[in-house]
Amino acid sequence: MSNNHVRKRMIPLVFLVVIVCVIYGVIIGRMRQSAYVPDEAAFRSRPKAEGPVRVDPEVLEQGNTAWQGDEYQTMAQKALQIVNERRSQAGLKALNWDDSLAACAMVRATELPDKFSHTRPNGQDWYTVCPDMMYGENLAYGYSTAEEAVSAWMNSPAHQENILYPGFVSCGIGVYEYNGRFYWGQEFSYYESK
Repeated sequence: MSNNHVRKRMIPLVFLVVIVCVIYGVIIGRMRQSAYVPDEAAFRSRPKAEGPVRVDPEVLEQGNTAWQGDEYQTMAQKALQIVNERRSQAGLKALNWDDSLAACAMVRATELPDKFSHTRPNGQDWYTVCPDMMYGENLAYGYSTAEEAVSAWMNSPAHQENILYPGFVSCGIGVYEYNGRFYWGQEFSYYESK
């Protein structure tokens, strides 16, 4: 067999190997990005607001109507149950579910497909949904169960710090599904809405 003949037979084989490697790289890259918790969590050290906590009725309406069904609310409440188990293991009091804070979390969850960030799509800070109530925020996407989302948060030091912060007394969690991907917003407060 001549060298020329061997080269002609090798070219398709090399081409096939390159194509397989590229496809493998794309698939692995997408798998790695299918679920994500950013390296940072959001926290404000501003002291508690004085007087009654005001939640904008439009925010409540927007957040409460964004729920896509009872199963999403059940997932959010399951996530808080798991969070409270972790807090109990750390010797901390349980966080109370707050419906107003959950509405704020739903507003944030619905914004995440447009801009997955602690900065809102309108360029404002995350807490501007309800400045008198929102003092900590954890985000995640791609996790389809409460167990997965909380596990990801607990494996991130910044998110774990929010979950285990002893000053927080209430929490609201929003779960929003968009194009088959789940987006999670977890909001923390020093008190409960009235």
